[in-house]
Amino acid sequence: MSHLRPALLAALMLLPTLAPAALPPQGTAAGNAARGKDIVAHGTANGVLPCMVCHGTDLAGNPAIGAPRLAGLPQATTLAALAAIAAGKQGKNYVMRNIAHALTGADRADIAAYLASLPEAD
Repeated sequence: MSHLRPALLAALMLLPTLAPAALPPQGTAAGNAARGKDIVAHGTANGVLPCMVCHGTDLAGNPAIGAPRLAGLPQATTLAALAAIAAGKQGKNYVMRNIAHALTGADRADIAAYLASLPEAD
């Protein structure tokens, strides 16, 4: 067993140098904007509603129902909001909470990438 210690120690020492290369830059998300566009317009196969249903076809938001503007939001903002909504720490809309909770990490990253690629809606 003691013969494994040097190899384990060497592997652990390499982790800090390998990990940053595997992650996207802090504050960004590696996402597929084309897939995000599809989710925003059509929802997902596991029953997530399209974002456009509440946030509008131009994603400028819908003040009548309290749906905020999504177009042009930075990726980090979208990712943080979806995580907070799914955890029940932000918002009071149970439909949006269920949607955020049902989205996978890849779904969230893809949606965030798409929304960030859009110009801010007026």
